[in-house]
Amino acid sequence: MKKLRYIVVLLAGAWSLATWSQDFARMSGQSISGTARYVGMSGAMTAIGGDPSAAMDNVAGLGLYRRSELLLTFEELIDKTWQTGQSGHDLRHSFMCPHASVVFSLPAFNMTEKGVLFNNFMFSYHRKNCFNRTLYAQGGADASLGSIMPALDIPFCTNPKNASNSLDLWELGASNMFSFDWAMNISNRWFVGAGIHLLSASMEGRAEYKETFNVRNERGDLLYNDNSTTLRYSTLSCAFAAGLIYRPTGWLRLGLGIQTPSLGGLSIYSTGTLYALTDSLRSSSAPSGSNRDKSFHMPLHLSSSVAFQIGAYGMIGLQYDYFYQPSADSYHSLRTGIEVIPVLGMYINAGYAFESKFNSADRVVPIDPVFDRQDTYFLHPKWSQNASFAIGYRGEYVMFQVAYQYRWQRINLFAHEAANPYDMRADTHRIVLTLGWHRY
Repeated sequence: MKKLRYIVVLLAGAWSLATWSQDFARMSGQSISGTARYVGMSGAMTAIGGDPSAAMDNVAGLGLYRRSELLLTFEELIDKTWQTGQSGHDLRHSFMCPHASVVFSLPAFNMTEKGVLFNNFMFSYHRKNCFNRTLYAQGGADASLGSIMPALDIPFCTNPKNASNSLDLWELGASNMFSFDWAMNISNRWFVGAGIHLLSASMEGRAEYKETFNVRNERGDLLYNDNSTTLRYSTLSCAFAAGLIYRPTGWLRLGLGIQTPSLGGLSIYSTGTLYALTDSLRSSSAPSGSNRDKSFHMPLHLSSSVAFQIGAYGMIGLQYDYFYQPSADSYHSLRTGIEVIPVLGMYINAGYAFESKFNSADRVVPIDPVFDRQDTYFLHPKWSQNASFAIGYRGEYVMFQVAYQYRWQRINLFAHEAANPYDMRADTHRIVLTLGWHRY
């Protein structure tokens, strides 16, 4: 007769290419956030410029300024996530200041309108992404957590027959960019710029994954695996940006921006505890945690855009963005935005954006035995879309603008490498208010 033992052990999970891809995806992702005008245009401003947040995609847009300006932005995020086919959902509110900037516009006092007309400088802060989220998913087990721990002599249940599982995930953190940018206006036709961007990010995640098996011990208790983990990220890196806007006619603008891969490092700390109720007497041991440092590069970001000016009544922008990094698949975004000026001083914006999935493969299974990880879950964003609207006023000295953005996304959430994904959905409501002062 087999005796029973309640075992508390530290789990040394698998370090895989999928997990590394996930690490880079978390830190390098970015959302369309910033000033209310930028959000209202869904970020389609690489060829339009004249906005601090547009400099994230094309620093040359800073060259269109003809006055100094101070801007401050506030936003409220409401995130709703749920599993397809399930009635329950998780809701999270986040209030933050995603942007602050000061622009110094220095005219060259060139009376001929030829040559250098303005040299502009900007110091700015942008919150590129917010990691705050809660996810809960459940379903029938297709593979046990034990199947990814073949090298450990740990008493766990591995037979997924007639089993069920659940994953409860909480994450909190953000990525931020501090930048110093410069751009010049040449003959009102060419706008060129360059900048230095310092990027920092941190995130803490906690997860509990539980498998309950339809197998009972002699006392009638159901056997189970219960894995509780904590994961922490931090990174600091530096990137360089350059851009160009060409205005061949009064109604057409062409824009091109580039941000180089960043230079920096990624620190990862992971720890976890596995509670297992089994019918085994085997003993086990595992490290208390793992701490790894690795070189890290934000993706190469290329942005191209064309904009059409409709006299004094507004503009239309079309934009394509390409993100490349060796650790994961490239991804793309298509953006379009419109700005209408019905009366002098009043601005109305609307936009739409689509972003492709981060990874083309549903999962990456190979295991690298050199590293130890306690966390086993990872996410694959499939695609996202957003639609936005903004309205504002620009006077002689002050300006204000408010925007609303609705973003919907599909995510594959994996409890571990051997498991089939949970099909998750995420909706985000973003309300943005920008206040500013400028002078002519």
